[in-house]
Amino acid sequence: MKKIKKLLSVFMAVLVVCCFCTSLTGQAVSFTPNFEINSAAGILINTDTGDILYEKNADVQYMPGSLVQIMEAAIVLENCTDLKMQIVCDSELVKRYQNTEFADDLRYADIYQDDVLTVEELLYAMMLTSSCEAAVLLANQFGNGSVATFVDMMNAKAKEIGCTQTNFTNVTGIADASQKTTARDLVKITQYAISVSRFMTIASAVSYAPETQNADRHKMDEWIWTHSNAMMQENSSYYLEGTKGIKTANLNQQGRSIICQGTKDGNTFLVVLLAAPFTDEGGVLKFYHMIDAVDLLKWAYTHFNYQTILSDSTELGQITVQNGDGVDYVLVRPAKSFMALWYDGADVNSIVQEIKLQDNVSAPVTQGEKLGTVTLKFSGQELAVIDLISTSSVELSQRKYYLALAKHFPHTEWLTRAIFLSAVLCAVYLVLCIYAHVLYTQKPKTPEPVHLKPKASAVKKEAEKSKKKKS
Repeated sequence: MKKIKKLLSVFMAVLVVCCFCTSLTGQAVSFTPNFEINSAAGILINTDTGDILYEKNADVQYMPGSLVQIMEAAIVLENCTDLKMQIVCDSELVKRYQNTEFADDLRYADIYQDDVLTVEELLYAMMLTSSCEAAVLLANQFGNGSVATFVDMMNAKAKEIGCTQTNFTNVTGIADASQKTTARDLVKITQYAISVSRFMTIASAVSYAPETQNADRHKMDEWIWTHSNAMMQENSSYYLEGTKGIKTANLNQQGRSIICQGTKDGNTFLVVLLAAPFTDEGGVLKFYHMIDAVDLLKWAYTHFNYQTILSDSTELGQITVQNGDGVDYVLVRPAKSFMALWYDGADVNSIVQEIKLQDNVSAPVTQGEKLGTVTLKFSGQELAVIDLISTSSVELSQRKYYLALAKHFPHTEWLTRAIFLSAVLCAVYLVLCIYAHVLYTQKPKTPEPVHLKPKASAVKKEAEKSKKKKS
């Protein structure tokens, strides 16, 4: 069962990473709202489409504070087979991670020595109140008795899901210059956590009361944990309908941070805001992280709607087709329509279309064949790259084809090669002929045989002898 659950977890991790990476190929342009964002960094993303609607210093590293507990909760849920498993509080263990220099950064859920709570209850305490007791107890339990081992698991998971600017050093979120991340990486971490079963149920609870009895130390009807995100509380001035969790963080050395989800009219948005100041210029206490989150979500709800940026029926040009039967051109259109959440303050007509068409197209051409691309850009930022396809087919004309072959034959590479090869062979033959001639002319002649003629006296004597014999 454990193996199956781990395999499913790995599959879900790959799926979430792929989905997020895919979203980056869609709308990659952000817009500027008509109000000031006080947080040092932030990002607003539509989680249905992956469209980034707003970003500010999204790749600058900051300390995450207790936002690290989003990753901790996801890993605990992945590795826990029984959420009702009980854990006994060891206060001495918790004290080891209470850095006295930055003790004011820690948050507590009133969990005392020997209190018994289930894994699920500890997760609620951690996600709703940033409980340092719950964070240490869970990390120790699922790190096989080592919080450091669990931190290693968090770093491994961050790398696995594509975080490139994140490093974890502790689970409480206490200030540490080596513990850092970015708004963009936190989007990946949060989207991964949301994909894990039970995470959003816990992270979006407005309040929670543990059920495990610890009557010796607590009045159970008063032991209630309330989510630190006041945007979910109807009696709060920061309340915004449709808001869910997910996590807040406070660091005296840096400021306030928040990650929350908002939904309206079927659209879901994720907001990440980091390092908002604690006070205004006059020193008055402010919750700028929630102010920014409310403003961004309202802005998204009010000013963004789906628009067809480019229709698949739009003809974007024509291409000359060689050797076509009765037709010498074909029109092209987008292979698919492109829709996006678009800001009503940005003119759609300002979107630039960069069209690239193929050269030297020859028949036959089939309807729907890719013949180019169109790149959509807004303010220099790329929105999408879409294939351009033919709107009709063009048949091949055999007569034009063979005429073109004949006309082109003198310029073909094969003819050039044949001429070159013939020239080489002729040159070789000529060289051989010259060589053979030289060899023949230099060969020594055989002397003719010498025939000696008999002397006249000898001939006369022979004639006389012949006469005597006859007589």
